Parts: sequence; structure tokens; C-alpha cells
Amino acid sequence: MGTVWLRAALMTAAGTAGPRVCDLQAGQSIEGVFGVAGKRLRSFRDPSKGQYLELDLRDVTGVIPGRVWDNADEVAAGFDVGDVVRVRAEVTQYREQDQLVITAVETLAMDKVPPEQFIPASPRSLEDMERELWSRIESVRDPHLSQLLLDLFGRAEFYKDFIMAPAAKRIHHSYLSGLLEHSLQIVSVLEVSMGADMNRDLLVAGGLLHDVGKVEEFSWRGAGDYTDRGRLIGHVVMGFCRVREAIRRIEEFPPNLGLHLEHLILSHHGRQEYGAPVVPQTQEAVALHHADLYSGKVAQVMSVSEGVRDSEGRWSGYDPVLGRFIWVPEDDGALPRETT
Repeated sequence: MGTVWLRAALMTAAGTAGPRVCDLQAGQSIEGVFGVAGKRLRSFRDPSKGQYLELDLRDVTGVIPGRVWDNADEVAAGFDVGDVVRVRAEVTQYREQDQLVITAVETLAMDKVPPEQFIPASPRSLEDMERELWSRIESVRDPHLSQLLLDLFGRAEFYKDFIMAPAAKRIHHSYLSGLLEHSLQIVSVLEVSMGADMNRDLLVAGGLLHDVGKVEEFSWRGAGDYTDRGRLIGHVVMGFCRVREAIRRIEEFPPNLGLHLEHLILSHHGRQEYGAPVVPQTQEAVALHHADLYSGKVAQVMSVSEGVRDSEGRWSGYDPVLGRFIWVPEDDGALPRETT
């Protein structure tokens, strides 16, 4: 049967996911909803046959390749990488790998499909994290920083994005609400480690705002990926611009306070080779950088450790990002004793 481009004729309801990638088996006929993680037109070996469409389709459980053999140009023009599509397909095997041979495709509106269908969510309760966020905001006594935080987080569209965005595409907190979780962790670390003469309110504001550019850097709907602005500009600069605009909306915001907060955002990666336009040059900026590093590194180790537990092993493979193996000890808390 030739491929058919469908806009409304597939039978599955828009909000119904259908089978998950991890549950697919060769021989099935399926109708399912997936994010488009990759899309490529390929030429057949016989040039007279034209091209076929090669897809990478994903949900929260994994990625599966898809092939559209007929009318590839027409089908490919109907959606982009990052879109959500509903497909009708046969599950087949090629070289011992499952793949979908697709016979119908329909693009779905992003708001019709919950993002949890494609990206895992934070293990923490979103409701609990929202309460903690507002508690942190309300704890800021400096009137200008308080007004700044209320102005930013009081904007409905930004707030909705901030509490849902991942903190990264991978590496650490790469799940829904990961940005919120990461930001709260940083403030918690700063609260227990800041020096007595540090500006506490500035550090709370810096911890909550240091990564706000990530609401524009990533798209967490559909397949999830960097946005064009995210790749071309990056979250550090976009966050700096967003905070600077908010500062300018507040009358008589102290110039040095605004300058210091902007410095925290621009320097929080710590080193220029790691993406910081400037290195930390105040005690608060140094503290924020190390709190950010702590939160990210511990999250990386926890993620690797979870993979080891899932495999019922004790050691991870060599992790090139961490530059080491990770050991997960027995749960009884007893360390192995050295023998002589």
C-alpha cells in the first residue's frame, strides 16, 4: 500500500499515545504518537526509484527508526524535526533491529500531547517545588530584588516555561522541571555555605535566575532539542538579556546591584572555555559558580549510579563526561575491607 499523507483521518484520538517504543514487537500493526528526533531523505540504490524518508521517532522509553518508502518528498514536507506525529505503521526487523514501515503520517499540535510522553519528569513533586520556589522568592527582603523576582516569575508564560523546562538536553537534570529542581538545589547549597558577609538576597536571586535563558534554549515538546536561538546565542547570553530587560523595567534599581546580578549570570559557568563570557570576580559569583557545579556534577553521578542499579551491577562503565568509573556500593552501608 502506498504512503498516504493524512491530516485528520487517523483513528486514534489526539491525546492517545498508542504503544510505547519499548513495547513494540516485530509483526505488530500499530498506530502511535511519537516525536520526530531525526528526518532524512535518502536515495534508493536504484536511482530510478527516487528517494525514501528515514525517520528517528521517539517517546519517553526510547527511539525507533522509521521508513517511508513511497511519496517521500510529499510526506517529508509535512513536518519538521521536533514535531509530534501520529503514524500508522508495521513493526518489522532489519538486521536484527526493529523499525517502523510507515504507511500514514499526521502532524499533531504540540499542545494536544503532554510533554511527559516524550521526556521523563523530575522525581520531585512539581507542587512541592513550586511551593519552595515561592518561599524562596518571598524570603528576599531587598525591595529591588524582590520586585525583580516578582516581575519575572509573575509573568504567566515565562513561569509556565520555567517550571516545565529541563536544565539540559542531557548530562544533568535533563527532564521536565529539571531547571526548577536545579535552581532550587543551588539556592539550598548557597544558603548553607555562604559567608557571613555575602549578600544573601543577591545569591538567592542569582541562584533562581542564573539559568533562565534555558526556557528559550531548549524545546521540550515533541522530540526535544535545542532551539535555533539556543544554538546560535546560548542560555547565558539570553538569560542576561532577559534579566537586564527586567531590571530596566524597575524604577531606581541600584546600578551596582544590577551590575552585580548581571555578572553572576554571565560568570556562573566559571571559565570562558566552559561558556562563561567572563570569569567570576566577586565572592558571590564564585559561590554561585561552585554551587552550580556541585548541583550538576552530583546529578550526573546520580544518573550514572541509577543506571548501574538498573543493571544490578556495582560499577559503571567509564563515563567520558565525568572522566571516571562510578562505584555503587551494597545497600548495607558497609565498605569492603582491605585484605592483606
